[in-house]
Amino acid sequence: MARVLLVFIGCPAGAQAQSFFKGVILNKLDSTVIPYAAVTVKESGSATLTDINGAFHFALPKNTKQITLSIAAIGSKTEVTFQAPFNKTELIYLDIYANPLNEVAIKALSAEEIVKIAVASIPQNYADSNYFDYSFYRRYQKLNGRFVNLYEAAPVVMFRLINDKSRITANEAYAVNQLRRSGQNHNIMNVQEDNPADLLLENPVYHLQASSLNPDKFNDFIFNFDTTHKSKDYVITYYSNNFTSDHHGFGDYDLRDLKQEAYETGELVIDRETYAIKKIHRKSLRHKDYHYKFFFPQNNRVLYRNHYYYFEFVDGDMEAVYAQHNGKWYMDKICRQYTNEFILGGFETKEYSITDNFEWQSDSVSRYTTGDFVNKFFPRMSTAIHNYDTSYWIRDNHPFYYSGKEAIYKDLLKDGPMDKQFYKESLIDEIRKPIRKKGGK
Repeated sequence: MARVLLVFIGCPAGAQAQSFFKGVILNKLDSTVIPYAAVTVKESGSATLTDINGAFHFALPKNTKQITLSIAAIGSKTEVTFQAPFNKTELIYLDIYANPLNEVAIKALSAEEIVKIAVASIPQNYADSNYFDYSFYRRYQKLNGRFVNLYEAAPVVMFRLINDKSRITANEAYAVNQLRRSGQNHNIMNVQEDNPADLLLENPVYHLQASSLNPDKFNDFIFNFDTTHKSKDYVITYYSNNFTSDHHGFGDYDLRDLKQEAYETGELVIDRETYAIKKIHRKSLRHKDYHYKFFFPQNNRVLYRNHYYYFEFVDGDMEAVYAQHNGKWYMDKICRQYTNEFILGGFETKEYSITDNFEWQSDSVSRYTTGDFVNKFFPRMSTAIHNYDTSYWIRDNHPFYYSGKEAIYKDLLKDGPMDKQFYKESLIDEIRKPIRKKGGK
């Protein structure tokens, strides 16, 4: 049972006639507010969550003499009783311990409220100190029905993390370990988001603000329990008819200008014991009757960057999965796909249908890295100069997520044997290497 310290703050006399109980819940350790704590009035069964400022209130029947509140937050569960009159805002201080909430604590909560608790628990559940991830990255395209532009790398990702108690933010950096790519088919989209730095920005745990898990966007979503899953975890589906956090390669424009362009559905898998988000799967689909009214021409298409093509979004997909190591959760993989179409201006003919695929997989995590990587980290991974190391890649067994390897390689082999393509591309990069002046400058 948590220890509770009550501090009383006076309020205006006129408030005494109101039949409301008001309170704020704080962490006794550092006086920070506790958002999304579950508060239940035992006498009536009424339940609510504290808001982002730790505040809550209940309407009470007239002549109420006493109420008992059951309060549950991550790491704490307690009860406290108050006597009338209820004419003051109560500051309720909780001792936060490591015991998780249980089924009884959240039985009155909705699917949305559980998601809010999960989001508020991110700073406690996920890795919050710097670490290195030895990983695998892949990108490929499907251009007018044919697979092209396979790119694979083994980057070391340095996660530089900041935990401000309400959320964790990441500033990632990348070093190249190994790299290879097939012969390049240059097209309108193969310069867009071709870097693991772009893909990892889709991680909602460390980049919450731009994701669908941002509580500020919850008014646009409907959450429901998926009771068809036979899982010990909470499985929650969500839907938004007029918003998606998927910008589908559309980085030059503000997503707020594209509101109602697409709708989004998704699924969240949330651990019952820790309330960690174990998986998020997002799907987005453009409304067929949407008009890109903010851009010229106003005929349902966006003028693309080179001014020769109009741009139309088709659909998108993203899945992020997390795994627990030594009491903390880490991203295990993240995969993303989106399809866009391009119409040639003036002729109104569809020239391109391009599906971009991105896949990242964690192989191992460490608090340390070797000396040969120390001075090779950059905000975006260097993707040009490389050597093709056949001895490394012969051991690669990372599966493809969105399409089968056989189908992809069948198309790529039309440009020649894969080893020859990989080797040729590395020679092209050797030619592009800058000439260093004497002294290494």
